[in-house]
Amino acid sequence: MSKISSFFNRISISKKLAFWYGISLFIMLSLFGYFLYDSFHQSIHHNYDRHLRFEAEQLLPFIQTEDTLSIDLSGYSRNEALESGIEYGTYVRLYSEEGALMYRSPNFSTIDEPLETSIPKTKEEYSVSTEWQSMPARTLFYPIQNNEGAFCGWLEVTGFEWTLHEELSRFRKYLIFLIALSVIFSMIGGYLLSRRALSPVSSIINTAKSITATDLDKRIPVNYPVKDELTDLAETFNIMLDRLQKGFEREKRFTADAAHELMTPLSSMRSDAEIMLRKSRSKKEYEQTLYRMLGEVERMSEMVDLLLQLSRVESVHHSDDKVVNMSRIAEGIVNKFEDQAADKNISIASNIDSNLHVQAHGAYIEEVINNLMENALKYTPEGGEVSLEVKKSSQKVVARVKDSGIGFNVETKKHLFERFYRATEAKVQEQEGSGLGLSLCKAIVELYGGKIRAYSDGLGEGSIFVVELPLSD
Repeated sequence: MSKISSFFNRISISKKLAFWYGISLFIMLSLFGYFLYDSFHQSIHHNYDRHLRFEAEQLLPFIQTEDTLSIDLSGYSRNEALESGIEYGTYVRLYSEEGALMYRSPNFSTIDEPLETSIPKTKEEYSVSTEWQSMPARTLFYPIQNNEGAFCGWLEVTGFEWTLHEELSRFRKYLIFLIALSVIFSMIGGYLLSRRALSPVSSIINTAKSITATDLDKRIPVNYPVKDELTDLAETFNIMLDRLQKGFEREKRFTADAAHELMTPLSSMRSDAEIMLRKSRSKKEYEQTLYRMLGEVERMSEMVDLLLQLSRVESVHHSDDKVVNMSRIAEGIVNKFEDQAADKNISIASNIDSNLHVQAHGAYIEEVINNLMENALKYTPEGGEVSLEVKKSSQKVVARVKDSGIGFNVETKKHLFERFYRATEAKVQEQEGSGLGLSLCKAIVELYGGKIRAYSDGLGEGSIFVVELPLSD
């Protein structure tokens, strides 16, 4: 059994479908054939019973029921049927009410094997099939009534059904042959149809085999004439390939950008070091060079730290995160930036609903609000305004950071959340930054099923950053 199961598991889907289709059809046709054969068999018996009943009714006028039960067939026109041989004769016996044999037809004397008799216990017409002389025989017991209508005996009429059973045997052979032929052709047809129906699977397999990391732009063709589950599978596979391609491209771009961003400070540090080593310098020049190099190291450290955070966020599984009070986190961040805002003469306004909870890592939520507030203060000139609003809206917690800073245009908006992207405006380039803060915010918000969006009416018109996170029960 295990070998059969192992073999069955190795064959193709089209062969499995053809096999199961053939088995199902075989079972249905066999059941249909059985009931058809049985109905035909019963019909043959029913028709032959009519023939025997007709023979019995022809004999009734010759039966005497007065005094003693007897029969006189001297005037019967079908006496030859009662004398003929085994295959074509009609065999007649007459029994009294007590079951005593009163008469038997002459052709019984030519038979060596006696015909067993089973007198019915009820006084109703009864028929039974037996095997006699190695041939199928059918016997009808016909009840006899006297002139007063009282039961007085049995007329037994027997005939051979061999010709009918030959027809029945031929019919059975035809049924078996047709069922076998139908199953064979259905399995062949089912295999061909399943191969045709599963042709998209072959296309998926061939395309998948040909796709490598260097040619992720290939897609499975989906221009099939009928849209079905396999077409949906192909489209789903293409969507997965789109995600993989975007992921590969994003990682390639990330690697290239990271290398570029790290190469710049390293090149600057190397250049400073080479210049200092060409000849002796004053203590002040050495100190200035070391401070510049220290600044580059700090910038590189900050960039590496943000990269590590971004990597951790993108690989973390948040199912074990706890419910955190986002309102309290937001209030703490507002208090944190009050002194910095006061130094720049920037007013901070807050409108935070109490006890708004989200299911997330508290440090990550703090990182998001902190980055948005830090950017707002960084790019807002003196005398400006920054506000933080945290509200509940349709089973979501919405945090809105608004500033009156430099704003951004439509082109900048397209790239705001890309890694290492920094706007080309002078006011942006003057500020220190790695271009990873907003990317980190976006990764954290999307990790918890939220959304982050940015709005601005243009350069110099300020900006609004909106974060939406599912409200925790």
